[in-house]
Amino acid sequence: MSTKPSPRVVIIGAGPIGLEAALRLSAAGFETVVHERDTVASNVKRWGHVELFSPFVMNSSSAGRRAVGADRPDDDALLSGEAFATLYLEPLARSVGRQSVIHEHSSVVAISREATWKHHLVGRRSETRDRFLLLIEGPAGESVERADVVLDCSGTWGTHNPIGAGGICCVGERRVMEVGDYEIPDVGGEGAERFAGRHTLVVGSGHSAATAVVALAGLAELAESATESSATRVSWITRGQRATPLKAAADDPLPARAALVTAANRLAIDDDSVVDWLPGVLVLGVDGGPGQISVAIDDPQRGREVIAADVVLGLTGCRPDRSLYAELQVHECYATGGPIRLAAQLLGETSEDCLEQVVGGIETLQSPEPDFFILGSKSYGRDSRFLLRVGLEQVELVAEYLVATHAGQRVES
Repeated sequence: MSTKPSPRVVIIGAGPIGLEAALRLSAAGFETVVHERDTVASNVKRWGHVELFSPFVMNSSSAGRRAVGADRPDDDALLSGEAFATLYLEPLARSVGRQSVIHEHSSVVAISREATWKHHLVGRRSETRDRFLLLIEGPAGESVERADVVLDCSGTWGTHNPIGAGGICCVGERRVMEVGDYEIPDVGGEGAERFAGRHTLVVGSGHSAATAVVALAGLAELAESATESSATRVSWITRGQRATPLKAAADDPLPARAALVTAANRLAIDDDSVVDWLPGVLVLGVDGGPGQISVAIDDPQRGREVIAADVVLGLTGCRPDRSLYAELQVHECYATGGPIRLAAQLLGETSEDCLEQVVGGIETLQSPEPDFFILGSKSYGRDSRFLLRVGLEQVELVAEYLVATHAGQRVES
């Protein structure tokens, strides 16, 4: 019998990628611990009312589906975030918990090494032999934890891009905007009260903004059919000045995505719709409060003016929180904030369709810091083309690499 303990892997985040990584690595014989700052799949539930474009089989691993068993969703099911969390991720977490430890309400504050500072072994970081040291904040207070391998699967949710020009908060944004203003709203049921009969200003050029615009337009149509009139209206600010807000993928293999793009573009260019599309506009400032917000803009056609709105939604995407690994040697892209090798591959791709991405080798996920990996949406930095399918392939790449490089350290019978 080998007397060496199994290598200890700490995974940050109990979302889709973190849970899949824990399942894969615990099955390979690693001691696996997951730290989740909230609860399992909590971020997914934040957009629980939104339906995924891609079918369930693209968002789950074969091992995960086996672990969940016969009660899992159908392979071709288009799930809402809530269904994805309750029907797959939570059962997956219960299965993972049989071999791994999942700590909820446990935040990783910072990661370093036991005795190697960031500025040590520059160009020779592979020579480091000390373990990772993690500062953890949990229900019982602060503690430290050690690991041989760390996987940051914490994602980007919660670190939302500002709406201000230049990518920083505009004047008044930090005071007026709240956390929920950066999330796709649920306009059904009780959520309709916030938007019905009101003017909503949506800022954003991607599918999240389009989802909100289409939903708000639908709310206006319902009100109009019930009362023959509706005061519900939407102003939609996008950075680009193309013929339509979103570019449609040719022969899109995801019908739900194609339908959203078509509906959003039609609303934007149709003079009779409740949507007033404002392409190429910059947001300069926000003032006021709920129900009476003034938004200062710079319109390329009309110059500077102020828009009065009841609600402002900033659906401009997310960016990675890199503070966790500030004391590690992580080579980052100066444009996206993601790991440089992966960013270089992504920037070199010619297709704008995320489905056509090619997942590179393990080298695209490596940095100078040995055995530290950023997986999932966070690995893409500010690049919005991430797919769960890509994250699943990343997990497999890293698992195969760790099994090969740490095989001699595992307990063998």
